[in-house]
Amino acid sequence: MKKKRIIALLLSMAMVCGMLGGCGKESKPSQPAEAAGSTDEGKTEGTAAGGAEERELLPDGNTYATGLPIVKDKITLRIARGQNALDSGTDTNEKPIMKLMEEATNIHIEWIDVPSGDGFSEQMSILLTTDMPDAFMGGVGATDIMRDYESFVPLNGLMETYAPHIMETYNKTNGDAVAALTYPDGNIYSFMSSVYTQHTSWTIGVQFINKKWLENVNKEIPRTLDEFYDVLKAFKEMDANGNGDPNDEIPLGYCQNNFQARLIQFMGSFGFNDNFRIQDGKVIPTANTDEYRQFLEYYNKLASQGLLDIEGFSQTDQQFMAKAKQGLYGSFYAWTPDTIIDDEELASQYVQLLPMTAPGLEGKETVFGTVNRFMGDVNGFVITSACEYPEALVRWYDYMGSSTEMKQTARIGEEGVMWEMRDGKVYELQNQGADFNFQNACYTYGLMQSCPVLLYPDETPVLDQEVSPQNYARDSYVTAVEDWILEEGLLPSRIATEEATLELAAFETDLMNYISNFTADAIMNGVTDASWEKHLVDLEKYRYSDWIAWKQNYLDGKF
Repeated sequence: MKKKRIIALLLSMAMVCGMLGGCGKESKPSQPAEAAGSTDEGKTEGTAAGGAEERELLPDGNTYATGLPIVKDKITLRIARGQNALDSGTDTNEKPIMKLMEEATNIHIEWIDVPSGDGFSEQMSILLTTDMPDAFMGGVGATDIMRDYESFVPLNGLMETYAPHIMETYNKTNGDAVAALTYPDGNIYSFMSSVYTQHTSWTIGVQFINKKWLENVNKEIPRTLDEFYDVLKAFKEMDANGNGDPNDEIPLGYCQNNFQARLIQFMGSFGFNDNFRIQDGKVIPTANTDEYRQFLEYYNKLASQGLLDIEGFSQTDQQFMAKAKQGLYGSFYAWTPDTIIDDEELASQYVQLLPMTAPGLEGKETVFGTVNRFMGDVNGFVITSACEYPEALVRWYDYMGSSTEMKQTARIGEEGVMWEMRDGKVYELQNQGADFNFQNACYTYGLMQSCPVLLYPDETPVLDQEVSPQNYARDSYVTAVEDWILEEGLLPSRIATEEATLELAAFETDLMNYISNFTADAIMNGVTDASWEKHLVDLEKYRYSDWIAWKQNYLDGKF
């Protein structure tokens, strides 16, 4: 496979993505020029109301056009955001970036934290229909906006006038960012967030296996699914953890509510990683293929023999990670082992497991992801019509992304504790001892994927083995599976026409729910010729062929 580490265009799939802690003395990142006062058409601005000269107020009578603070009299705005399961904070305003933001801008945020996982979409829907906040930091999609344009604030003119730092970042993309954000009615309703792209994110979950358990049961690292079955069976029957109890091991961990350990990760040995795959520009169905049935039958064999944790279909992120922290899993998918296991010695027992071959499908293995995958969230921040101060909120968001230092503080936390600058480059401070889980801390101290604007490639952390061992190891894990990551693995990120978007929304949810339920039932209870034939009929009842055709038209740019 041709490997490219150049930056991809923004028209590659946006995926999405949150973790633990709370720490340290507060230090302020370097402030952008406007924090110390700037000039506007030759007139000096004070850093606060009543400064050297009176600053221009906007028609709302309280928002300053430029400079800090953003508002003359303090205001409170409500923002809803998705809270990752690994965020142990109880008050988003305690994050270092929010303390800096409120002090500098004079804007207080009342946060509505919506836990990720089961029920997230339903809670966001309730907010959209009955309790509209001033803004959403993630959680709102193109369909939500198209269904009710009037509930969201067009950002075109506001962005150009009041978000100079955001525009500076977008301008680096030669128009691609603005094009990707533009809705069919010609307006922009959202700001992007997260990281533009980075090698460590070309794929998501990586599979690991406990090397000590392998030694205890006298097995080698498996290279095929047949060998993997034999290993898992030995884990189950031979007291793999060596504690004298042969019944407390869970050979293979799984969690549908963990974005790194979902079923799509397990599909790769069968030549696909979703309910479709892309090959030579063609969208090819997978959920009605012999390979899909083979995938179901293999994992049903594991489940029926107690080798797969079937609680993974319903357990929470926290429950999945609690089992991993106790060392109950012989194998699982994760970003790195030490992102979910605090015990350094236990985490070190897990080694990478490369993609394995399924019987009769040799050479067809794939890994979920895309080379040069765009990591940004196109709908990272939207302002609603309920907001009385949209200009102030645009300026607030722009200020959070006004420098690399501010972005990093927003993303993972306090400078000098979570990260530092050396010669203009960012270094994440991960090597802080066995009791410090860096990835978990990022979600508690920072906003992670909700970091504003986009963290551009020249702002992403340096891979340094000494101070950032987790990043360094993660990069090596991705490098090891590069040959299995497709260059056209995921669909591009683009806003389709209103007609096409709403057409898909009319049936996609029911179709995905059906496939999900059928897959879970088949893995837990088995699949027969009769149930498979019924499945093929039901797929068409839920318009699977129409779904594939829609994806093809989208890929071809027909809408």
